[in-house]
Amino acid sequence: MIKHLLPAVMLTVILTALTGLAYPLAMTGIAQRLFPHQANGSLIERDGKIIGSELIGQNFTSDGYFHGRPSATTDTDPNDSTKTVPAPYNAANSGGSNLGPTSKALVDRVKADAEALAAQNPAAPVPVDLVTTSASGLDPDVTPAAALFQVPRVAKARKISDEQLRRLVADNTTNRFLGVLGEPHVNVLKLNLALDKAFPIQESRAGEAGAPAAEPSSLAAAPAAEPKEESAAAAGTMVEEERVAPAAASAAVEAPAPKVAAESPAPSMAQSETAAPKPGPIFPSEIAVAHAAEKPGIARLKTCTDQYRANAATNSNGGLKWTDYWKECKKRLKG
Repeated sequence: MIKHLLPAVMLTVILTALTGLAYPLAMTGIAQRLFPHQANGSLIERDGKIIGSELIGQNFTSDGYFHGRPSATTDTDPNDSTKTVPAPYNAANSGGSNLGPTSKALVDRVKADAEALAAQNPAAPVPVDLVTTSASGLDPDVTPAAALFQVPRVAKARKISDEQLRRLVADNTTNRFLGVLGEPHVNVLKLNLALDKAFPIQESRAGEAGAPAAEPSSLAAAPAAEPKEESAAAAGTMVEEERVAPAAASAAVEAPAPKVAAESPAPSMAQSETAAPKPGPIFPSEIAVAHAAEKPGIARLKTCTDQYRANAATNSNGGLKWTDYWKECKKRLKG
């Protein structure tokens, strides 16, 4: 028996060492040497801080930024673990809506999204990728047509000319590989970073939902505005006020937030001992004008999200996490 077992055991050990240790380590070493950027996740940095990845989209909602494709990814409802809520670009739960072409919910959602987009730019046809989701829900790119379609809205918010933005889109368009493989596309996060660099957004808009975030720590705490159902939210289900989730941790690629002023000198020990307690969180008193045309639940959600992000830039959330802040903010706006 030993005579038969020994070759089997030896073969198992040798193959485990080769395929389980030597091969993975060799591939990792080669990748780190030849393709370090891709091997480490194609991460994007700004001012030395990682703010996202080229491979995972982010949920931009501000009028001053280009928006990506809708996403149908979801996350567990914090109020009921048996349910899910929309969580756009949740890389921990990649997937589509599974709604078919005959689904009324899908048809209604796409129709509503198309009408809303057509109202923003009546002069151009609505690109299909702005109303349909990808199979993964994490698509970081849009077609050049989708980026150009958004130029009037972004130009108006930034107070710059359409032509300047069209040139910026052209400069950030990636053409077919070797001229034949793939399709021309625009990476939305890279385009928005280039946009901030070329045409900085006004300070009054700092902290607005969808603005690129400065630090990973703020990303984890920042809420997702929960738009982008199946193609702008989970197929056909509008984001309801009772089903709000914090931004997916993986989508900590969410949005780069505006730079904050340089830190003031740390207080002395005596000052810190007698420091006054942190002020309470700031809540909006009414629905923001920018979201007044939305459905009540969506309007409340986006208004609270905008204020939460603005508070984060000035440390005015009173230590509240997004879920707690949202519950209180929703209650106040309901009156």
